[in-house]
Amino acid sequence: MVRPRRNPFYVVLGAVGFLFTITAMSYCLAVLRSVRPTAAGMASAAHPLHALMDRHGAGILAAQLVVLAIATVGAVWMDHVEGERIRRHRVEQQPDSAAGSTRAERRQEADDRAGPAGGT
Repeated sequence: MVRPRRNPFYVVLGAVGFLFTITAMSYCLAVLRSVRPTAAGMASAAHPLHALMDRHGAGILAAQLVVLAIATVGAVWMDHVEGERIRRHRVEQQPDSAAGSTRAERRQEADDRAGPAGGT
């Protein structure tokens, strides 16, 4: 039986999805802090992550969405290719009801009858 290969796009989707979640929460926190500034007596320096999200948050989120979209299409494509490979293997291994041999065996027998390729 043919085992399906591991899909490397799932690793990318998991890692980038996790980073996207963290980035989205950080961006929301930066927006919230911008809308509701701290009390005047409690003025503090902005955290570096807050400053990063203020300057580049939307761009980072957009880039992560593009990577997620590409990885999603890649994962679906890879699953489709693997499914077709497994289906072809099963069809080749399925015996003919009349002959009792598999398609791969019949193909081998036909090649054996044909003789060596490019004969002399």
